[in-house]
Formats: sequence, structure tokens, C-alpha cells
Amino acid sequence: MDFGTWLAERRHKAGLTMRELAGKTGLSAPYIATIEGNRSDPPPLKTCKALARGLNISWQEIWQRSFAARLKRWLRREGFSRISDDEILDVANRLQSGGE
Repeated sequence: MDFGTWLAERRHKAGLTMRELAGKTGLSAPYIATIEGNRSDPPPLKTCKALARGLNISWQEIWQRSFAARLKRWLRREGFSRISDDEILDVANRLQSGGE
């Protein structure tokens, strides 16, 4: 699942509109819409932390998804298009935990 779809699902589970999430995070509703529509790069860490506060989830969870989405985009640009989302998420987890 792409990051934007994942974020939209989390927002819906939290019972928030884009405008309400924007108010809780200090981000704009149009920016949240571009993220959810996958019309922008997955957000950086600072933005992930704001979104996590607004959604009342751990920033690590949202950052992991954003990092994996960024990694997926890079891998696809480099010609690795057959890697599954689960494999990319696993690699992202290992990279973030120091390769343990």
C-alpha cells in the first residue's frame, strides 16, 4: 500500500477530516491532500512527528511507512520494480534499526 493511502486510512480510523487533522498538526489541509493523493514525496521526519501527534499514533510507525515509501521510489528509479511492499518495509525496518 502506498503512503498516501495508508495515511488516509489512519486519518479515517481516527475519525478526522483533512481540515481537522490540519488543525491538530499545524499543517495545511491542501498539503495533507497532496500527501494522501501521492502527489508529493512522502513526508520528512518532522512532518511525520506532527502527523503522528494529530493521529495519536507513534511517530516511529508513521516514519517507518514514510521511509519505506521513499525507499520504494528510489528503488523503482534504479530499476528494482519487482520488490514487494512487504520486502521494502522489512528492509526499511532493518536499516532504521541498524541492520540488526
